[in-house]
Amino acid sequence: MKTLSLAAALAICGIASAQDSLEARRDSKLASEFLKKAPWMTDYDKAREESKKSNKPILAYFSRSFAP
Repeated sequence: MKTLSLAAALAICGIASAQDSLEARRDSKLASEFLKKAPWMTDYDKAREESKKSNKPILAYFSRSFAP
């Protein structure tokens, strides 16, 4: 049982570490120069609301930061 608990704890630490790495990658991409040229939103619901108000389409930028 202790071996299983240790393995589970190590797996959780690995997941937390990977999450931190993904957040760091996201933050570095959000700091890119081209993203500073326009007011970008990262909340989809707020973007939809603004799109309806302004009658403008949504431009979405997708990335695969989780890929090795």
